[in-house]
Amino acid sequence: MSFNAYVNLLSRGALCLVIHLLRQESFFSAIFVVVLVISGVTLWSTQTRANCVNVLIDYGSLDSSNADFEKCLTVTGEITALELMQNANFKLEGTNKYGNNVVCRLNNLPKPTEPIGVKGHEDYIEECKEMPASFAYWAVLEKRWQVIPNPFDLNGKWAWAQVGVAELAMKPGDGLAFVFVTNGDVKFPD
Repeated sequence: MSFNAYVNLLSRGALCLVIHLLRQESFFSAIFVVVLVISGVTLWSTQTRANCVNVLIDYGSLDSSNADFEKCLTVTGEITALELMQNANFKLEGTNKYGNNVVCRLNNLPKPTEPIGVKGHEDYIEECKEMPASFAYWAVLEKRWQVIPNPFDLNGKWAWAQVGVAELAMKPGDGLAFVFVTNGDVKFPD
């Protein structure tokens, strides 16, 4: 069980205790438990915010010799997702039309001369001219560090990046994920 899952379980247990105490008309005991849990979670959150951005890469169905990647990449302050990945020796390629606002290839995948092999589109070769195909593309996801964490969702949720990687500003404690999507099946990280 991961540490986040353990803390989430602990928070839910504390909620059950609070509900029990409120039913027993122990209002002040319930308030004490709530304050204790929130202060503990806040203390844990401030101590675990490393000077890095957690990066995940899920190559999905791509024929890759690369294993999926998960590592916290060191940063000293705010940095764009593109700079972060380039500094870590990852190669991001955009499209002719949209440049680095769209991720077309990551570490030369999908390969520019071979079919992607997606069911129903087995012969499709990504050319990176305009937008990648809707049935095979890199999803860029982000997760923001929270100053005051929610005890039921300690580190926020993964969400679609709202801007391209050249503009996506990342700060220490944030998360960045690249997930190769086929036929609309987006696998959000845990």
